[in-house]
Amino acid sequence: MKNPPNYSIVVPVYNSEGSLPLLRERLEKVFAAMGASWELILVNDYSRDGSWNVMRSLAAGDPRVKGVNLANNFGQHNALMCGFSYASGGYVVTIDDDLQHPPEEVPKLIKAAKEGNYRVVYGQFSSERKYGWFRNIASNAINGVLSKITGSGYKVTQFRVMEGKVARRLAEFPQYNVMIDVLIKDTVGARDIGHCNVAHHERTIGKSGYSLKKLFGYAMNMIFSFTLWPLRLASTLGIFFSGVAVLIGLVFLGQFLFYGISVEGWTTLILTITLFFGITLFVLGVIGEYLGRMFLNVNRKPQYVVKETLNAND
Repeated sequence: MKNPPNYSIVVPVYNSEGSLPLLRERLEKVFAAMGASWELILVNDYSRDGSWNVMRSLAAGDPRVKGVNLANNFGQHNALMCGFSYASGGYVVTIDDDLQHPPEEVPKLIKAAKEGNYRVVYGQFSSERKYGWFRNIASNAINGVLSKITGSGYKVTQFRVMEGKVARRLAEFPQYNVMIDVLIKDTVGARDIGHCNVAHHERTIGKSGYSLKKLFGYAMNMIFSFTLWPLRLASTLGIFFSGVAVLIGLVFLGQFLFYGISVEGWTTLILTITLFFGITLFVLGVIGEYLGRMFLNVNRKPQYVVKETLNAND
């Protein structure tokens, strides 16, 4: 672009028709106060409500609003990757569509990035997130694992700001199973990543799109696509139970040689077969998960498919 905006705000959208107008309105006030140019990139991840119609209306009334309609539901991270490919700003902000990430906190992220000379800054919620108790527990567990994977030493969140160059570099990664924070770890040095405290608000419009099934799928994708932990667990189990089997065999052999005690084999045999058959199936399942993800990437399953756009060049 000849005159790119100072900031691009990328928002994955799923069933948020009620909050989108207010999100745009609050962002407009924020950047007007900053005296900065901006663009809003809304990526509709196959919403079931009228989100796309709302996006049409917003884009028709404001050329700074770009709309991208995906042909299917690809997930939050894939939708963000799509949004990055349309972002032209000097900095790119990612924010949720439900207003639980307050737009008024965006200047804090930007200030932290500029003052600390960071390429990426994560928002760290200064209080307990305003989800339900189960979502809080699940999110904390997932973020704890993700913190270990990224080696950040603190929790990563979906409320972040990054240099535009970083976002456009991330958009070049083609794999289907994508996790943005792991890609950031691979492309940005740890000393160039910062964080700052931000508020987290309760959701007052609509319902969360994160069901138990989606949270479980997200966790499985994170573990099997970006760690070797399950394979190492399978190897550890194999070594452990092999040792147990050898130990039991030595005990039975000692009883027979020194005391002449014969061991009844039926119960022991059935239990042993059941145990090791279960372990074998577990290990095969772990290997199958890795092979399945390799299959999807090798066969180039699309990261996302764009159906139509608004105020955006394809």
